[in-house]
Amino acid sequence: MKLTYLGTAAAEGWPAAFCNCDGCRAARRLGGRNIRTRSQALVDDALLLDFPCDTWLHALRQGLDFSAVRWLLVTHSHTDHFYPAELVNRGGCYSHGMKSPTLDIFCNEAVRDYFYKAAGHELVPDVEQRLRFHIVRPFECVSAGPYRVTPLPAKHMDTEQALFYLIEREGRSLLYAHDTGRFYPEVYEFLAGRAAPLSAVSLDSTSGRFENGENDGHMGLPDAAAVRLRLLEAGAAGPNTRFIANHFSHNGGWLHDEFARNAAPYQIEPAYDGMTVEL
Repeated sequence: MKLTYLGTAAAEGWPAAFCNCDGCRAARRLGGRNIRTRSQALVDDALLLDFPCDTWLHALRQGLDFSAVRWLLVTHSHTDHFYPAELVNRGGCYSHGMKSPTLDIFCNEAVRDYFYKAAGHELVPDVEQRLRFHIVRPFECVSAGPYRVTPLPAKHMDTEQALFYLIEREGRSLLYAHDTGRFYPEVYEFLAGRAAPLSAVSLDSTSGRFENGENDGHMGLPDAAAVRLRLLEAGAAGPNTRFIANHFSHNGGWLHDEFARNAAPYQIEPAYDGMTVEL
């Protein structure tokens, strides 16, 4: 599997549009890997993880044809992870010659309902017929073409069951765990029961250098390091598992190189926009 990080920021992006904190000013000045758009990832150019408002920019910047994407996994209905208005443009007079006319969307009920609420009168039959929503639940495995996908419960919000995903194909596996705090015990138990260690783990690091502890909906580097250790102790990860931090907020305090230096002792590397990982 090939994993491409299209965007690596939290809800506000980095630098944030209306912010003049030290971190945002530094990112504007330094550029490069310090410029982060809203989090989104792509597996094998076919399976998309989340759908933020920066989706159009990601396709343009990476030279991607999103009409070829067959499957979309959505973690929850917060707008930095699901921007339904863009899906209204997927058909009709807006989209000709699409390579994959049908898009299968795996999500919870709140995401599906938000789409119909946001689309409103702009949703034409041509577009609606090309979207297939599949409601998924924690620990219930589903198939997305050649991918075996298991939704897992995220520790993130009280108003809906947010999810993160285990994606498997041909002996390779990716745990994409964002907008979640430290995992629930049952998640460690489930992952410990797998036959082989995870190939890669992408962990929420919204809070940067700050620790959130057990009862928060995001993680910082200390939390990600603790989750990594738990996965290793459980046998869910091994010496060849690649650990990657993602989903960064300017409130976390560390720019890209600063995070990389501080995360190196934990064998965690920070993602950046456009980063590609071969699994």
